[in-house]
Amino acid sequence: MDKTVSQSVQPSARQAEHRRFNTFSGVFRPVFLTILGAMFYLREGWLVGNCGLLGAVAILLASGLITGTTALALSSIASNVPVPPGGAYAIIARALGLEAGGAIGIPLYVAQAASGAMYLYAFTEGWAILFPAHDPRLVVVVGFLSVAFLSWTSATLSFRAQAAMFVLVLLALSSAFLGIFTADLQPLPVVGQYPQASFTEAFSIFFPALTGIMVGVGMSGDLARPRRSIPRGTLMAWGTTLFIYLLAAFWYAAVATRQELLSNMLVMLDHALVGPLVLLGLLCSTLMAALSSVVAAPRLLRAMAAEHVVPGAGWFSRLSRQGEPRVASAATLCLAGLFLLSGSLDAIAPIVTAFFLVTFLAVNLVVLVEQSLGMISFRPTFRVGRVLPLLGVVSCTIGLMLSGPGKGLLALVSVAGIYLWVQHRKLDTPWETVRSGLAVNMALWAARQVSAFERSQRAWKPDLLLPLESPGELHDLVPLASRLMGEQGSVKLVGIHRRPSLAAHLERAAAWFLDQGRHASFTTTECANWTQGTLLSMDIFQGGFFPPNLVLVDGDVRKAPEVQTVLEHCGRLGLGLGLYLHPPENSPKEGNEVVVWLSDRSPDWPLRMFMANLDLPVLLAILLTRKVGHIQLVTVVRDPASQPEAARWLRDLLDLGRLPGGTSTRVFQGDIFSVMRSGELRANIHLLGLGTPVDAARLNAFREAAGAACLFLKDSGKESLLA
Repeated sequence: MDKTVSQSVQPSARQAEHRRFNTFSGVFRPVFLTILGAMFYLREGWLVGNCGLLGAVAILLASGLITGTTALALSSIASNVPVPPGGAYAIIARALGLEAGGAIGIPLYVAQAASGAMYLYAFTEGWAILFPAHDPRLVVVVGFLSVAFLSWTSATLSFRAQAAMFVLVLLALSSAFLGIFTADLQPLPVVGQYPQASFTEAFSIFFPALTGIMVGVGMSGDLARPRRSIPRGTLMAWGTTLFIYLLAAFWYAAVATRQELLSNMLVMLDHALVGPLVLLGLLCSTLMAALSSVVAAPRLLRAMAAEHVVPGAGWFSRLSRQGEPRVASAATLCLAGLFLLSGSLDAIAPIVTAFFLVTFLAVNLVVLVEQSLGMISFRPTFRVGRVLPLLGVVSCTIGLMLSGPGKGLLALVSVAGIYLWVQHRKLDTPWETVRSGLAVNMALWAARQVSAFERSQRAWKPDLLLPLESPGELHDLVPLASRLMGEQGSVKLVGIHRRPSLAAHLERAAAWFLDQGRHASFTTTECANWTQGTLLSMDIFQGGFFPPNLVLVDGDVRKAPEVQTVLEHCGRLGLGLGLYLHPPENSPKEGNEVVVWLSDRSPDWPLRMFMANLDLPVLLAILLTRKVGHIQLVTVVRDPASQPEAARWLRDLLDLGRLPGGTSTRVFQGDIFSVMRSGELRANIHLLGLGTPVDAARLNAFREAAGAACLFLKDSGKESLLA
């Protein structure tokens, strides 16, 4: 675990040495060049021609809304804690754990590699204008090799190349927009006719235009000040490029006819002030967008490998002497090469759309959860209102549906599958996530709701309190307590004396319960005697959520006056009491037979919602035999004439109480001790009512007669078998 933390959270000296990019060079410029890439030059004119000006603007604003809320969410997180290498993956993993980080990070990595291939196809379309005789397949291969060389050499060389191309792109934009002064203005195609693609299909194709916001955060491991640079650079690039896209939509609508926009993908080149500059800008921006994608993707892969989220972690997490993730770069280039086999830009774009939308959805959801929990650890210096990430979650969900239910479902299934796969690997997330905070807040909300109402009989479950004075007492009661708890019960172990040996035994016992999937806690207190400590712990726990409702006492250790005092206090607090007498030495050790002895209720034999010394014994018998075992309900009547009525009462009890199948009923006449000694009823444990005052001799007589363990029970009046 320590090794993982050191790799993923604490940058090494070599990494720190190579963190050299500022806000402009490391975030704004690559994001700007990636967003103003293929779609701007090659598909926005088509978008206006197909969807009309209103439809194009609607798609641009919808895309801008999704990416804008995500950019704000990223900025908020980045200003709260330093963003480690891995960008969006690191953000999600540190909020929701490695499983969620891998589920989003792996599709994001695939989307970034696919983006590199998509931009290379855009570069090929532009190159075909200059050299139409060149084989497009050869052009895309040469472009791919150029990008591969630059990304493989170093990120520094890549970013130096971006600096020169950024200037060329600015010149291309100026040339394009100035062309409106020399063009013959056309009537604006306000309303779209959608001859080549529906609104949703056009959205799916065009949405990748604005997904470049992730490039900057993907370089978090190479930024000098990621906490400052990511918010500023990302938001500046997003706002600037969205404005340029909106301005370009009106420009396209004004300079070209609808038919020209639909048939000519390079309208901007024909209507610019200096056409070759636009072509140069197209080639530069698409090549740089491809380069930015294949530079950012290996860093994402390397970050996941450093935390063992992906197979081959030892290889992919390696860095060269220059601090470059060479192995991860080689894997990314191979993946991008596979996407080149798809054949066109339009074939890759919907895949990129679906995976980016899922990533954006996750980022917004993380911020929404962090804000909703209200934890003091979430103190971003860049604050956004809760409505913004909520709007991001909703818009991303709608975007997934608009991009095509099939593709959106495929992306979600992929994310779910990866999550289950990473979870199956049982990785240990070596940092605190918001999941614990989420669980605590949910528990607090539920506890507040429960505290506002009196606990109902339908919600009854055994919450045990075990006051203990010695390890031997603990050892004797733990097996029974485990069976009595069922699946939903709980146990509080209280050591009456603060001896280290007792505390250690209590801690091990609580851990054993937790390993069994049961809720358990322990504490110790220093009191004069067992009775005083038990009464004190009963009083204290009444002030908490889900206080104990059944005190379990070892009757072979405790004396009758002690039990009597605790029983009376249970009556005052409304708690049940269980007094356990261990089986005699010659009693049967195997089996799981439970006999519940029910008192004679002649002459009325009533069935009511609350029946003293019946509800608790029968409910506990159900828990004792839940997985395996057999229950016998037995009553002994004094008057032989009462036997038919008693048998009918037991059958009704069996039916209305919904007791397990196979539960049997028996009615005897005579004396209970005689019936027990007869040997007709063999059981491993007998459940009986506990009368007052506590008569130790009588209780021991019951055990000797039964020849087995006995659990004497005094109910609280809050249990009900018929609820």
